[in-house]
Amino acid sequence: MTAVHAAAVAATGWLLLGGGLEALEAHCGLRWGLALPGRRWLLFGAALIYFVRVCITIFYLLKRKMGWGEAVVISVWVAIIDLLFAMLGGVNPGAIGLVTVLGVALYIAGSFLNTGSELERKRWKERPENKGRLFTGGLFRYAMHINYFGDELLFTGYALITGRGWALLMPILMLAGFRFFNIPELDRHLQAHYGAEFEAYARRRWSFIPYIY
Repeated sequence: MTAVHAAAVAATGWLLLGGGLEALEAHCGLRWGLALPGRRWLLFGAALIYFVRVCITIFYLLKRKMGWGEAVVISVWVAIIDLLFAMLGGVNPGAIGLVTVLGVALYIAGSFLNTGSELERKRWKERPENKGRLFTGGLFRYAMHINYFGDELLFTGYALITGRGWALLMPILMLAGFRFFNIPELDRHLQAHYGAEFEAYARRRWSFIPYIY
């Protein structure tokens, strides 16, 4: 998964900063208009930062086994997003405006919620007295799946940085995946593992979006 993700980030860098878009434009005989350097650097930075965060998460924060099916799905999904956003944003010649600034703000906020919540949980779990207990503090006191909500904000911001409305289809698909697959599956696991402790937590906390849902 890490290798595929790294390759996607490298390809994104080539498209946005290494002359890839210009080469494709010349090869295909197109005149689609190319993004200004500022947008290109923001898009590549978003792809690179997410790659670093994923590596920190899977090799340091979580350290859990991952099946081949999960690894393939995640790596292909992230690669599609990186390359699609590079193409959509890379051919947007428009100036950076409020939408892009909002995108950067959401990206930063989402990154903080996701990685920050996982870091809090790891530190809590490392204490011997908390072994086998459910972590409900820190950022997780605002929503049971605040880490997923962070990713949703992050990719919404990433989509806005492209400046293309079509890019928002990706975070919409992610939202559907969280709502109908990831969250129900994780809730079943937590219910089976923690029982009454999880039930009490679920009754007094929002599931995904703090104070809303």
